[in-house]
Amino acid sequence: MAIDQLPLQPGQPAQLTTLNLTFRPMTLSDLSSVMVIERQSFSTPWSENTFRRSIDRKRTYSHCIVAVFEEIVIAYAHFVLISGDVHITNLAVAKTHRRLGVGKHLLKELLLQAREMKGELCFLEVRVSNIAAYSLYRQFGFQVHSIREKYYTDNGEDAYLLWIPNLSVLKLP
Repeated sequence: MAIDQLPLQPGQPAQLTTLNLTFRPMTLSDLSSVMVIERQSFSTPWSENTFRRSIDRKRTYSHCIVAVFEEIVIAYAHFVLISGDVHITNLAVAKTHRRLGVGKHLLKELLLQAREMKGELCFLEVRVSNIAAYSLYRQFGFQVHSIREKYYTDNGEDAYLLWIPNLSVLKLP
């Protein structure tokens, strides 16, 4: 079954837990599901080639993670780690699985992996209008560092630059 056909089943838990989810590195075989989620989530989606380059093992600084539920990719994240700086560039959950805690579990996994890889400072950009994402990041201790004016090219919207200055002392929810 394709990700865009995956309905929530009656009686499915209101929150998915790490017992229901598995996390693993993204592979080429995940790209069709990832592209569906990407197009559902962003007005200026990444291209499939961008993801292909991001999962290329030669790019040791680039890391893509997928969240899998019942053998279906339902979310993914990408971050870059260079000289201790972790830049979260992309995190998205399939429409069918939003508001179930998937994003929270995926972000926690990403931060744990980044910390294990000796990531220190972590930052990301989020649209000022994306209240759900902003709230999620705040739960993890991200603080507003600054505002990037007219950051988004599709509509000129500002972005909050959020950061965690020291991952090593972060207590994850």
